[in-house]
Amino acid sequence: MIIVVNHKINNPESFWASAQKSLPELPVDGVKRIIQVMPNADNTAATCVWEADSKEALDKYLRSKVGDWSTETYQ
Repeated sequence: MIIVVNHKINNPESFWASAQKSLPELPVDGVKRIIQVMPNADNTAATCVWEADSKEALDKYLRSKVGDWSTETYQ
């Protein structure tokens, strides 16, 4: 399924470093790929479009990669 995620990022340096490291590892169990990344100008927020099996699978993946460096809402 296609899932839109709005990230509110409280530690941009760590969040984006983790993304750079983690995204090349895709696909993983339950998460197929990231389709688009749209950060704001100061990298403290982003809207991303993902392909994953479920919102729960994607949230589990994101929590393992970005911890408490951001909070997410899913659409």
